[in-house]
Amino acid sequence: MKIRSAIIDDEFPARSLLKDYISKFPHLELTGSFKSPLEALPALQSGKVDLVFLDIQMPEISGMDFLKAFHLKDLMVIITSAYPQYALEGYELDVIDYLLKPFSFERFVQSVQKAGERMQKTGNSFDYGDGASSLPRYIVVKADHKSYRVDTSQILFVEGLREYVAFHCIDQKLVSLNSLKNVLEVLPADAFMRVHKSFIVNRHQVKALYGNQLQLQHTSKTVPIGQMYRDEVRGKLFDL
Repeated sequence: MKIRSAIIDDEFPARSLLKDYISKFPHLELTGSFKSPLEALPALQSGKVDLVFLDIQMPEISGMDFLKAFHLKDLMVIITSAYPQYALEGYELDVIDYLLKPFSFERFVQSVQKAGERMQKTGNSFDYGDGASSLPRYIVVKADHKSYRVDTSQILFVEGLREYVAFHCIDQKLVSLNSLKNVLEVLPADAFMRVHKSFIVNRHQVKALYGNQLQLQHTSKTVPIGQMYRDEVRGKLFDL
């Protein structure tokens, strides 16, 4: 199942950027791009839009006033704005996320993940053609002065290295300046779990449990299980 999305922003560069970002997700379908909320209203009321990227400062009616005036049932909203002072008000209106312009693609990915999680809670899922139902399909990892698009299904485990994290993938290893806490927030929650203070594993890549070690597919390396995580690991991975 795809997320049907719409863009509402009076600035052409902002609409173009969002179109480009949306096009990178096979499970995001752009159903319309509009210069104002009133122009977009018929499409939103049709029930054919799941998610809207909404700017705040626009002619005719602001994004906030639009949300307050028109109660659009089951519509998920991600605010895109250059004004941080409206963030609290936005969350009080139950928006999915608040993207502060200019925002990176990586930050955009996090917002899409939140939208996917919201839809999953309502009983919807996403078909990638391989049975997976996690968002995002890939994440952006900055390493070696480059930005890598990494398919999350290819990640075996993530290792914490003080100020850095190492992504151990099937065909590569990437070391990035980051924290395990931040990485865990970006990775699909139904596929990745923390098993040690220094390790996150891809549950779909776990092959066996040996003592307090996890054996993974595609590698001879093992991942230790921290004492405080043992019951959760055994319960989620090995209690059938």
